[in-house]
Amino acid sequence: MKNIVIACEAIYDELNLAINETRSEYPVIWIDSEYHSNPDRLRLKLQQEIDSQKNVDNIILAYGFCGNAILGLTASTANLIFPKTDDCISMLLSKPGGKCRRVKGAYYLTRGWINSPRSLTMEYKNAVKRYGEERTKRIFQLMLKNYNKLMLIDTGAYNVADCWKEAQKLAGALGLELFIEKGDLYLLKRMLTGPYDDQFCIINRGEKVNIAHLQTNYQTLNFSF
Repeated sequence: MKNIVIACEAIYDELNLAINETRSEYPVIWIDSEYHSNPDRLRLKLQQEIDSQKNVDNIILAYGFCGNAILGLTASTANLIFPKTDDCISMLLSKPGGKCRRVKGAYYLTRGWINSPRSLTMEYKNAVKRYGEERTKRIFQLMLKNYNKLMLIDTGAYNVADCWKEAQKLAGALGLELFIEKGDLYLLKRMLTGPYDDQFCIINRGEKVNIAHLQTNYQTLNFSF
């Protein structure tokens, strides 16, 4: 049985660690994280990659629902397997038993998101060049008015100390409380090894992803502190 993985570069560190720890030998097709900014473009790109596969039994999508970007995808060349999770952040915070710990009012960072060309960090730097520091602060504080925390997720796939200074700068500029939260590779490892229980969706070849498939079974635990 031949399987491949299609994954977002935003979880490059985490997926590679999961691959090493599970000794998976599935080839990976990496998709530029820039596509996340537009769910329609991401859907089109994913469908192109799916359609281009040959002699594959299962395509594992290392994506969450991502703004419904996977809604409408057709399993044209192989079965599609993906986790029932909202986004990459929930994927990295999911624990055994289907629980996902998200903090109310928090904006999330990983090294992959910090280094992304469309990350909050890069957008802020680009805005400073265009508008200056003070105006940029006002713009971003308005954009993020519903957030009061900045969470750096320690997934174990990189040294968080390497990202801490960059996260501190962003938190200070935006007036957000910065803290570290422990992540988990549990769901990524399950994607690679199975078994595929009710935390995953399997779309048989020839079928299409519909809204009924995007029903989460995990328990989201929202914490305020």
